[in-house]
Amino acid sequence: MKRLCIYLTYDKQNIVDRYIGCMLKELGTCVDYIAVVCNETEIAGGLDILEEYADEIFYRKNIGYDAGGFKDALCDFLGWEKVLQYDELVLANDSMFGPFKPMEDIFAEMGEKDVDFWGLAKHGECQSISMGYMYEHIQSYFLVIRSRMLRCRQFRVYWEEMPYYAAFRDVVSRHEVRFTHYFSSLGYSFATLADTEPNDSVNIANNYMQYGMISYELIEKRNFPFLKKQQLAFNTLNLQTQQNLRQAIDYVKNATDYDVNLIWDNIIRTLNMADLQRSLHLQYIIPAGQDKGADRKVAVIVLVAFKESAEYILDYLRGVPSGFTVSIFSECSELLDIYEMQGIKCKTIKLNEIAEILAGFSNYDFVCMLHDADMSSDRKPSCIGKSYFYNVWENMIKSTEHIWGILDLFEKESRLGFLATPQPDFGEYFKEYGRGWNGNYKTVRHITEKLGLRCQVSGLKAPFRIAEDFWSRGCILKKLGNLEEEECPYLPYIWSYLAQDAGYYSGIVESSEYASIKEVNSQYYLNQIAAQVRRQYGVFDDFNKMKERILLGALERFCTKYPRILVYGIGDMAEKHKMFLPDVEAYVVSDGRDKPELFDGMPVRYLSEVRVSEDCGVVLCLDERNQEQVIPMLEEQGLKHHFCV
Repeated sequence: MKRLCIYLTYDKQNIVDRYIGCMLKELGTCVDYIAVVCNETEIAGGLDILEEYADEIFYRKNIGYDAGGFKDALCDFLGWEKVLQYDELVLANDSMFGPFKPMEDIFAEMGEKDVDFWGLAKHGECQSISMGYMYEHIQSYFLVIRSRMLRCRQFRVYWEEMPYYAAFRDVVSRHEVRFTHYFSSLGYSFATLADTEPNDSVNIANNYMQYGMISYELIEKRNFPFLKKQQLAFNTLNLQTQQNLRQAIDYVKNATDYDVNLIWDNIIRTLNMADLQRSLHLQYIIPAGQDKGADRKVAVIVLVAFKESAEYILDYLRGVPSGFTVSIFSECSELLDIYEMQGIKCKTIKLNEIAEILAGFSNYDFVCMLHDADMSSDRKPSCIGKSYFYNVWENMIKSTEHIWGILDLFEKESRLGFLATPQPDFGEYFKEYGRGWNGNYKTVRHITEKLGLRCQVSGLKAPFRIAEDFWSRGCILKKLGNLEEEECPYLPYIWSYLAQDAGYYSGIVESSEYASIKEVNSQYYLNQIAAQVRRQYGVFDDFNKMKERILLGALERFCTKYPRILVYGIGDMAEKHKMFLPDVEAYVVSDGRDKPELFDGMPVRYLSEVRVSEDCGVVLCLDERNQEQVIPMLEEQGLKHHFCV
């Protein structure tokens, strides 16, 4: 039995991580020839991994996604004459971690099944809002084609006639979903390794992508020894609490021989940290820890600006274990007198020097940075400042046992690098929820590029926590020495990016007492928000429906306010919302773009053709990234009134 494997890889940073080497090594135990197709024109790092296991390496532009790469390998790079020298063809891509059991065992198990092609798992027949009707199909990230089907004319024609799809959803609907149905209708039989039947339903509206929702169950119970990568960025909160992902990673770590750091290396580097923190619920409630001796070099850094906070700070600092370095800094030397009297090391600084100061602590194992709060009633009731102070200090250095608990957590989770306090949710601080970048994205992006941080920064996803107070591994702070003084105000935005660059993930830390307060508060706010929406907009079934109710109510008010309504965009979002926009004057697209004459029976105009007037409102049926680009164009044109769906 001779097998040929075509393995496809793609990475935005042109890097090959170690998990790919693990997969190729395992494939090498079952196949005779491995051809790797890189959907990039060069490899910037990790080429040695491919060279160790691949018999041939091909490079191409990322045209047509993985289907385009397989097409080029079969029809051009290798050619059919070479392909047909083998009895079986394996098509696999780099979208999964594993295997968590020997590949030889997988091929042996599937060798007992008399079928023409097989894969790892399948998606049940489905009717979805986003994709419409889908046939039952093997998911195409791993396919094995046996001799009878490999040598049929239709298989060759299928690949030769396949176009290079420009959109990912087209690859799914016109290749992945079609492949199984097409060849099974020709009489070719198929099977899968994983048993997904227990979660399939005769009600096809209830069938779902199981690797995205129940990854732990698939690995532990359903014979699926792989973890798919892209699910780590999914937001599944509309259906479930996302418990499966962390369960899956913990299972891989504790119950298999697979090196879990192969997973962490890749996802820390490639994922947005906001996605990672949410999907793996990196929020820690700290139990009491124990002193393990003086083997940790720890610094506690405090910045003070208010005299009223001194007595509270000193109360907490008494719980800092002996042997730790405690340093207090302030712009006002008079504020330091009380701390110096207690024998604490103090120094007067300018706040724009803090980045350089923190970089000087990068040789410490762990660093805790804290700020005080205004506890006077000069500007606002003192209870507000005291609650904010409690939010920070209670979760950072509540007690000696709490501090040891945090340090124990860092040691237990070797890839954890940074911990922030939870977002305050009371009083004036509630307004911070949902603000995102608050206009600072471009500056922060510039800083991360200037520092050479290897991280994922997106204008659509602000850091999961914009924080001044934290616990961090000292090594993460090294690059702060390259920060300019005028860039220091943006430090709260870049902590998780510094950690990601150093190979660590970030999270939020709470004491158990504070977590109970936070949970009660969150339940109260959710109840109040849901009740208000229900009163104003009617009933809803889930969170997405609630958001939709709010959106449509606001959209209706906007459209009644302006006699002339234009809609910017003629894509999927315009199609989805057209029923809610009955009195549209015209649809608008950017100048120079190909456009039809009509959309939904209404004229389509270029932006430069639009008549500007004060009574004109523009509804932007675009995603957030395109909204950011279009809004300045509208305002430059004089179209000041716009609504983003």
